[in-house]
Amino acid sequence: MQYNFNKHYYDPYDSLDAEWKARISHDWLSIGEVAHLSGFSRQYINRLVTNGRIIAKRGNEGNYEISWKNFVKWYSALPATPPSPIGYASLSLKELMRYTGMSRCWVLKFITRNGIPSYYVGVYRRFHKSLCEEAWKHESIALKHWLTLEEASAFFDLDSSVIFALAALHRARVKKWSKTYVYNKADILAVKKKGGVLCQG
Repeated sequence: MQYNFNKHYYDPYDSLDAEWKARISHDWLSIGEVAHLSGFSRQYINRLVTNGRIIAKRGNEGNYEISWKNFVKWYSALPATPPSPIGYASLSLKELMRYTGMSRCWVLKFITRNGIPSYYVGVYRRFHKSLCEEAWKHESIALKHWLTLEEASAFFDLDSSVIFALAALHRARVKKWSKTYVYNKADILAVKKKGGVLCQG
């Protein structure tokens, strides 16, 4: 039996429309082309080239030119990217781990669990930024011990007045954290499991 050990991965070039493929069919990209493909401004790309963050060379007319491979190497390693012809605004795996504070294994399960779309740039996978943030907004509540009033109302599907009443009746602990009042999730859960009218003593 023969095995194929070649690495197959998404080439961002494949996602571009015919007009852009025609414009960058050569190996070198102009600053304007890199700016358009990446979603960043020309000024920002120029600054990165000047600072050596993106490897470039001077062309025949004295303008900077960036090889396609160097573009992919830089772009694929970015923590976050804006919307561009290559794809939607995205986060790298490392940035998503930093953002959630979770391990690589947990993040990959989080992606699968929430059906978050992704695409590859070179060998690196990028994840839909806004959908990641929205999914984390809901899942992070389940991991917290103390919730803000808005989080507690959403998580337990309770009116804020009920949560205020529980705190007033000393059935749910409350404390001030970073200038915001937070409520103990376990206390509210215990009361809700008992059923009945939550705001009565």
